[in-house]
Amino acid sequence: MSTIVKDLVGFTAPRSLGILLSSLHEIREIRVARCSPLPPLQTRLSLTASERIIFEKALEVRHRTGLSFWDAALLELSSMPNGVRLLDAAMDHVSLRGHESILSWSDVNSGGLERVCAEYSAEDGANLTLLSEVVCRDGSLGHLPMIDFHAFKSPENQHIVEAVAERLFPEGSILMDSGESYHAYGTRILSPDDFWRFLGTALLFVPIVDRVYIGHQMIEGRSALRLTPGGGKAQVPTVVAVLPRR
Repeated sequence: MSTIVKDLVGFTAPRSLGILLSSLHEIREIRVARCSPLPPLQTRLSLTASERIIFEKALEVRHRTGLSFWDAALLELSSMPNGVRLLDAAMDHVSLRGHESILSWSDVNSGGLERVCAEYSAEDGANLTLLSEVVCRDGSLGHLPMIDFHAFKSPENQHIVEAVAERLFPEGSILMDSGESYHAYGTRILSPDDFWRFLGTALLFVPIVDRVYIGHQMIEGRSALRLTPGGGKAQVPTVVAVLPRR
């Protein structure tokens, strides 16, 4: 791993992941997908007075503590029982099924991931994501482990995020600045059973790890992280650290 990715700091997600995936010769094909995130809660629901109070308190708690919006909102429900309709909104899930494109390992090895991202034209705020699910050369399915953190970006938080990543990815990982927080990718393919064990372990590190992200990945049966701007995110994720095998 170290000979492949040791010099990736400063590389964008498409470039660094293209290099990483090219080094994993057991892969036959990968998948990318167009993702259109849900609009903000206040624009997709006509909030009642009670729901508006919860919404505003949740924003304040999020700003003050770094908790995710939904963690903060759910904490407020007991004091505002008329807001239980928000539980339905918390369950909204955007599936990427049916929006995938396939890239062969040969495509990736010749810079295909970077080309697809460079040619991608965002529509309606959509972004292009890399899916964890891969097809191996023997026909089996595997997963490139990946995780979304919820710690706000800072030198202190990056130190903690790196410590968590070292425990989630004992074979090594690539840590990226996603704009407001961090993304991380492992450097080896997991079996489906090991992938579920990985997600379960990641839950133990909430709220440093994004709990809502894990929930949606479990519903989907695979993970995804964005490669391009879109969905309210202006920055292309960029490598800030390469963590060696623990």
